[in-house]
Order: sequence, then C-alpha cells, then structure tokens
Amino acid sequence: MHLNKHIATRFERCAGVSPNRLELLCKLKGGQISQSDLQKAVSIDPAAVTRHVQQLEAEGMLLRTRCENDNRITLVQLTEEGESKLAMFKAEKDRFMEKLQVDLTESERLEFVQTLRKLNSQIQLMKEPSKTN
Repeated sequence: MHLNKHIATRFERCAGVSPNRLELLCKLKGGQISQSDLQKAVSIDPAAVTRHVQQLEAEGMLLRTRCENDNRITLVQLTEEGESKLAMFKAEKDRFMEKLQVDLTESERLEFVQTLRKLNSQIQLMKEPSKTN
C-alpha cells in the first residue's frame, strides 16, 4: 500500500493529474455516459466520483446534462478542452511509466506484467461472493 501511495503521489506531480481522475477521464473517452454508469465503471468511491465530476466540470473539462427522456439521469461527457487535456495527461503518463521502468529489462517488464495480471485475476475472484456460504 505504501508503494502504491508513493507512486500515485509521484505520478500526480509528474502527470499533473491524479490516477483516479485520469481513470475517470479515460472512461469518458468513448462518449457520453450516465454519471451512474461512470461510477460503476471506475474503481473510485461514488462520492469521490461526484466530487471529481463537479470539479472537472468547473475546470471546463466535462459537461453534465440531464437526459431528455429521464430527468433523473445525469449524462457526463468530455468537452473539447477535456479531450485535449486527456491526451496531454496520457502522454505524461507514458513518460512517467517509462521513467519508472527505466532500469527494468524487457524480461523483467514482461514478468512484472504477468504477475500483475495474476494478482488482478485473484482480486476479481475475491470480489465474488462465496458460493459455499
């Protein structure tokens, strides 16, 4: 957890965006989505998603509108400025990842990716409710 927090802090300083915000923005790359679906699509607390969306809208990166068919649904999409900044953030993320892995051999990188995939698979299994209980 300490390493994750340390990397996230360094990433935010280098890339100019938090990992959570970048994840949220990347989910909006595909177009308009309901805020509810956005909350389900990201690994961020729903209250934090709401705060991020409000702040990103205030910064001109997102646009929120009400669904014409159902006024209870809030739709979220990137603005042109949001699209532009997302591209910049992604380029900064790529540079950060290169710097982070500079001392790893190709073999070490591949092994690391395999290990992360295994851990991710295990986490997904742990999320499933026990079928024996």
